[in-house]
Amino acid sequence: MENSTPVKQEPLKASNGLINLFALTNSFQSMAMQVPTLYLTLFMTDYLHISPVAIGTAMLIAKSFDFVVALFAGIIIEKVNMKHGKYLSWLRLLTVTVFFGNSVQMLDTTSFVSSPTARLVIVCVFYIMFHSSMNFNATARAALIPKMAGADQEVRKKITARQAQLRAATSIISSAITLPAVELVQRLTGSESAGYFMVAVIFGLCYVICNVLFIKGATPLDPPDAPGAKRRQSPSFKQMVSSIGTNKQMLILFAAFTISGIGNQVSSGVTTYFFRCTGIFSSYTIVLTSRSIASFLAAMIAPAIAKKMGKKRALIVSWLSRAAVLLFTYFFALKADGSPNLGVVLVAQCLGTATMNLYSIYLTIYWLDCGEYGYATTGVDNRTMAVTVMNWPTKISMALGGSLVGYGLAWAGYVAPDKAAGTAAYFESMTRYMMIWQLIPMITLVVSALIIIVGYKLTDEEAARYARENAEREAAKA
Repeated sequence: MENSTPVKQEPLKASNGLINLFALTNSFQSMAMQVPTLYLTLFMTDYLHISPVAIGTAMLIAKSFDFVVALFAGIIIEKVNMKHGKYLSWLRLLTVTVFFGNSVQMLDTTSFVSSPTARLVIVCVFYIMFHSSMNFNATARAALIPKMAGADQEVRKKITARQAQLRAATSIISSAITLPAVELVQRLTGSESAGYFMVAVIFGLCYVICNVLFIKGATPLDPPDAPGAKRRQSPSFKQMVSSIGTNKQMLILFAAFTISGIGNQVSSGVTTYFFRCTGIFSSYTIVLTSRSIASFLAAMIAPAIAKKMGKKRALIVSWLSRAAVLLFTYFFALKADGSPNLGVVLVAQCLGTATMNLYSIYLTIYWLDCGEYGYATTGVDNRTMAVTVMNWPTKISMALGGSLVGYGLAWAGYVAPDKAAGTAAYFESMTRYMMIWQLIPMITLVVSALIIIVGYKLTDEEAARYARENAEREAAKA
């Protein structure tokens, strides 16, 4: 007589090739984002001729709208069941909006739009298009990690570490070629601003191609619902908000990453101006490339170091180390005569980026751990909501920190270059600029590290246990 006991089927897991493709897609996405991330504010002040105060106000409005969209992205993904899979459908749908939203931000509209206000509105519209799409895109990509790895914590770490490693590797390429490519287009077209748009387009096309290939390969991991299948019963908005409010570990992460993110947004938003206003803009490529190489090398060794430290200690050490680097830069980036100390800036930028890899390789895992913890302790499955909440500190810090960039530039007295008058860009108060660039981010990192030290209690062992228990619970339901 045959044994009628059903054979337990192991869930599908991603191959190494698909994991690499997943990471490469993320890398090209970051590569495309680098152009507006590094140069959008400079592009608006120097080429679109928009005042820093207007930029600060407009960015606060646009980024606040983006945050509102981020609040509901996870809920919409949970409640909407599309025919190409719960998560892959969103990656497929948003490929075009991500591409155009990212690229058109860097389009010089001065030749056909006379009003600076109208030009600023155009930038904001495509900024919102891009970042609102990314709210869904990032949530769906993060939610695919458990589908690719199952409950296996080591595979989850492998996926996120591979993302950090390939992102760092492609960053070397983009850092080395972005400004030279921009300058090449400027020489070929005679337009100083055209290069930023063309480079954003080329990088964006790399992302589109890679994303399409990943979606095709990942289709078996995220199948659509069978015809006639019972519709998923996702938590209500009230349940989701309640579960987040009762998830103490998620609240601690939320506060710490929001505060540190504000400082990071301010620092990254004004970094370009240091090279612009000290007469060493041509050296910016060297610094960016060196910084990317340092990040790549750090990403290769960081997983082993972070594994020994544990995720909590790695986060604390990373933030405090970068805070020390920022303080060092504040005091020594300028010589006594006010000229730039390029060697100090280069070393500081490399060290600061390298230290951040201690935690960034596991960034998504922190939030997934909190999601597993919340499911195990409350019984409400908000693990997709957990990776949505991961984006909220970023969106809040982008709104607040992004607006502070514009207001900070105005406070430091930024004066854009005037080609007709033959004057270069400069700050009326370099001291104020250095405070914005280094001291504000340093303070936010120290405060964030203290919050984690005091409040974050979830260990790596507990997170692994919760993931196993939740996987068993889901298997029992099935």
